[in-house]
Parts: sequence; C-alpha cells; structure tokens
Amino acid sequence: MPNHDTTLGGGATHAWLQIYLPGAGWVDFDPTNSIVGNRHLICVAVAWNSDQALPLWGTWHGAMHSFRSLDVDVSVTEDN
Repeated sequence: MPNHDTTLGGGATHAWLQIYLPGAGWVDFDPTNSIVGNRHLICVAVAWNSDQALPLWGTWHGAMHSFRSLDVDVSVTEDN
C-alpha cells in the first residue's frame, strides 16, 4: 500500500476515476498522485459529477476536547 506520508490524499478521501481503454477495459486512475491501476483505491461513491457524490458525512455535537478518535473499518467483498 502506498505510504500515506508520501501519497497526496493518502488516508483521506479524494477523487479518482476510471477510464475505459479498448483492449484493457476499465482502469483506475488517480490523477492526484499520477497512479494508474492502483488496487488500493476503495470506491465509496459513484456519480457523474462531484456535486452528486457525498460518500461519508456526519456531525459532532459536544466540546471539541471531548472528541478523542474516530475508527473506520473497511471490508472488501466480492460482487456476485
């Protein structure tokens, strides 16, 4: 997996896309980091334009110092 310290947007949500290449099919492309075909990209939303993609959101109500951490678990499953 790319090093989060050297990959722009690593460890954070950022946009990437898929392009169709005749003979190769759909290929992942991360223009932020000039990465092609990166298997470590995790799709959480699909949209025609970025205004339609609100993959994750939430709100925090409370004192700022009360929020200690946030844990996110990701599971990869195979589409049938």
